[in-house]
Amino acid sequence: MAYVEEVLETLMHPSEEYTPIPFWFLNDVPDSNKIRKQLADFREKGVNGIVLHPRIGIPEEIEYLSDAYFGVIKFVVETAAESGMKIVLYDEGMYPSGSAHGLVVRENPDFASKEIRLADAPGGLETLAKLPGGGYLIRDFTRGTIRGIHYGEDDGEQNAPLSADILNPLAVETFIRLTHDRYYEELRPYFGTTIIAFFTDEPCALGRNAGAFREWAEGMKEEILDGGGKLEELEGLFTGKENRTTGIYKRLVKKHLRETFYQPLSRWCRRHGIALMGHPAESDDVSELFYFQIPGQDLIMRRVVPGTGGLREKDSVHAKLSADIGRHLGCRRIMNECFGVCGREGHPWHFTGEDMKWYIDWLAMRGVNLFVPHAFYYSVEGKRKEERPPDVGPNNIWWPYYRKFSDYIKRLSCLLTDSVNRAEAAILCDDNRVPCEEAAAFYENQVGFHYLPVSLLAECIVEEGEICIRGYRYRVVLDVLGMEGEYQEYLSGVRVVHRAEEVLALCHGEENRIRRTVVTDRQYKELRAVHLAKDGTEMYLLSNEGKETLAMQVRFPGLKEGIVVDLWNGEYGSFTAGEPGGQTKITLEPCETLLVISGKIRNATEKRVRMMRDEPVPDWTERFLLQSKERNKTVYRYEYEAVSKERETVFQIRGEEMAECFCNGEFAGVSFWNPHRFDIGGCLHGGKNVIEVRFTGSAANLYEDADIAYGIMEQSITMDDCKRGK
Repeated sequence: MAYVEEVLETLMHPSEEYTPIPFWFLNDVPDSNKIRKQLADFREKGVNGIVLHPRIGIPEEIEYLSDAYFGVIKFVVETAAESGMKIVLYDEGMYPSGSAHGLVVRENPDFASKEIRLADAPGGLETLAKLPGGGYLIRDFTRGTIRGIHYGEDDGEQNAPLSADILNPLAVETFIRLTHDRYYEELRPYFGTTIIAFFTDEPCALGRNAGAFREWAEGMKEEILDGGGKLEELEGLFTGKENRTTGIYKRLVKKHLRETFYQPLSRWCRRHGIALMGHPAESDDVSELFYFQIPGQDLIMRRVVPGTGGLREKDSVHAKLSADIGRHLGCRRIMNECFGVCGREGHPWHFTGEDMKWYIDWLAMRGVNLFVPHAFYYSVEGKRKEERPPDVGPNNIWWPYYRKFSDYIKRLSCLLTDSVNRAEAAILCDDNRVPCEEAAAFYENQVGFHYLPVSLLAECIVEEGEICIRGYRYRVVLDVLGMEGEYQEYLSGVRVVHRAEEVLALCHGEENRIRRTVVTDRQYKELRAVHLAKDGTEMYLLSNEGKETLAMQVRFPGLKEGIVVDLWNGEYGSFTAGEPGGQTKITLEPCETLLVISGKIRNATEKRVRMMRDEPVPDWTERFLLQSKERNKTVYRYEYEAVSKERETVFQIRGEEMAECFCNGEFAGVSFWNPHRFDIGGCLHGGKNVIEVRFTGSAANLYEDADIAYGIMEQSITMDDCKRGK
């Protein structure tokens, strides 16, 4: 068991292992000096790894997987190795994975995506069935494509590379030979050291823009018939009328995709000393994740919107699902490709620091401990800045202060790696059948749970009425899918319920079957809480996912005294609850997290983080006056008269976008969300003090010529104001 001081030291100064590993879009003419400079800049900002991602904008003379291409890739890997950076290779040019930028089809045209569709007449094509109502079910080339790495190769463009049929084992063998084997041939000395993983990205057998088709693999006809299906019933795939055969079909497609694509890639990576990393195509895909050494998903397109809690949309399950599967498989790291195309209000570049912090917290509360920001751009010249923005790193307004984000990501990732989540309830799920509405009740009442795929039940054991797998023990199982009868042999002796309300009822009353993670004075639907154990130490992580301040009385079961940690600011202090499980007052603003560690620091400090203070933070907004404005920047000033040097003066100011504070010319902090709080105590002196707050507007104002207001709310400035000299 580690001392609390050791736990704190580890969390406050985590190793580089826990670095964010962003997509680095290699999207322009490679220049060795620019590459060296950017990688050094990444390291300075606390970014110690990248996903090396060939992206649209690479000049045509650098063909994918050519000698010229590998000349660039080798230089990047060698440069990274010199400074100890880690590299994740990307297996496609550009995505979805599996086609080697069209080279698979170029080698054998029969490997192009070839699936099934409805037709009025066979037209000389392979016919699977004649339909009772007229028409035929035929097999045809989808003419699907992928997004390429050169201009003219994007969706709908003439040179878009043809996608390969990744349900065809021979096509997949060709893909691995052309891509993975070639990378290994060129970079063998770096595998397992500098190179830690291969990233595969939402593989799709159909290719893009092939909506009229459905997947098909050789042998499925016989498998459907052997399973009691009828080929003519596959018409339901296109009409939306589900039936027995469509159910058989969907299970078989998943089976073939796993065995033909994911399994060979997983084996290849394991044999070559690296991990298979990345994510499948759908947020509720389950069995595909079993083949990843680092399973993951992607958070894109604001499908989960900051401030709403993100609980009830289909895509809201992806982070928790991948994390729980990883837990049950014994994986140390859970990945998420995050922030892609997450701009606000129709402005692709309008992605705020507040958004980024909220998404980081949202993912961490669900178990993600390896963050893959989408994306850092090698170049934003010309059309490159319009390709799936925003850049969330070097070409955004917060880059000078990015270490705030990278340090925070490292602390969270360190906390969540090699720790155990003390959830006591499980929710059964299956391929593309992952309850989200029912799970919302667990989140909103701070009841810990994990998704448990039914395909893993055979690996579970039942002990004393609890179902157990890899160190996790569940006292109750929620089955809203009606799976209990089919899997009764694995659930015998376990408390199985069928409504979320039944689980919540077990948190109360005489039985007290399961415990809430924390107990509050009333319901706070926006509060998220997880109970963790790491190195023998019990911890609680809290987060406010809503838009309003949470001022709560909280009880941590069994905890009498502890350490309160603000992982964002790197501050901590001790507290006592008076008695085991006693109430403690906690205030969480929107976008804030708090870690509570059980135990006591030897030579304990009395410093208390802001969330534990009783006194309100004074609002000085009205004291500041506008001093200057320029393109996307404004400066506000307040002259503060101090009687004598004060040890601590914390104030807040209400305003939009990033704010930097300077006191008497000395930097006093940066803030990314409203209200902006600054501690200027260390910069004050007796007499007159000049305090400046400098606001920077959204990157959308720079890259899209948007007119998004920024600055103090009552005095906010727009780009049009600056143009008019207002």
